[in-house]
Amino acid sequence: MTEVLEELEEKYEKRKKELDIHKAERDRFDKEADQWADKRDELNKQTKELFKQAKELKDKRDELNKLVQDLKKQKEELKEKFSLLQNELKEIRKKVIFQNKDRPNISQLKKRLKDLENKQETKVLTKEKEAELVEEIHNLHLQIERMKKEEDEMVKNSQEYMAKKAEYLGIKMKLDEISKKIEEVANEAQTYHDKAMEIFEKAQEIRKSADEAHQNYLIAVQKAREEDNIVHDIIKELKDFEKLITGLKVKQSATKKQEKETELKKVAESIFEKFKKGEPLTTEDILILQKAGFM
Repeated sequence: MTEVLEELEEKYEKRKKELDIHKAERDRFDKEADQWADKRDELNKQTKELFKQAKELKDKRDELNKLVQDLKKQKEELKEKFSLLQNELKEIRKKVIFQNKDRPNISQLKKRLKDLENKQETKVLTKEKEAELVEEIHNLHLQIERMKKEEDEMVKNSQEYMAKKAEYLGIKMKLDEISKKIEEVANEAQTYHDKAMEIFEKAQEIRKSADEAHQNYLIAVQKAREEDNIVHDIIKELKDFEKLITGLKVKQSATKKQEKETELKKVAESIFEKFKKGEPLTTEDILILQKAGFM
């Protein structure tokens, strides 16, 4: 029985040490899970803030893009008006110029000039003919330039033409301004877009890290649960050991008591036999007889 008790007590102590190890592991994994949870929450907070910033930038970009579309619509309307004014200016110019029917036709002169220049480039001429051709081309250039200046002076004196020209130039100025504005707003919208994409990509990277932290949190939690289950199993096992050990100790104590009483009885019987024979007894002998119930 003693050997069995010693073996149980040895196993009990071993399991107690194992219990301390698994408790420490459980606590370590619990702490690790808390750390991963804190990191995950912090990263999720950063991700949320970055997505908010990216959305604000995208909203601003969309607002600017809408403004670009509105400006382009205005530009198209101005271009139509601009085109109409160009045609009207051409018609007024023709009307002013052709009031003088005796004037040479500048279009015919330009055609003549083109034919001569083509002839100069493609025909082989004598030196004299080449010189004559060059002279004629030169004179035509001068005549055409002079006629252009005369025509410009004629249309400048036309109130109808100048009024229309002023309107035309006003529209042209507006077109230039709106084109410049479209470019500026479009560039600004692109800047917001690029910044939003940059922040969005950064948010995606941080969210990926947050997901990884969450996975590590789940792993740590699972390991902590496994260690906690082992702890509970060992505690239950230790309780069973304690019951067995206590039972064996009680039984061993009872056995020892019985053995001691049996031994005492044997000694007392021997002393009692001496007493019956009239042999003298010591004080210790008398105490043994009393303890054994013989007196």
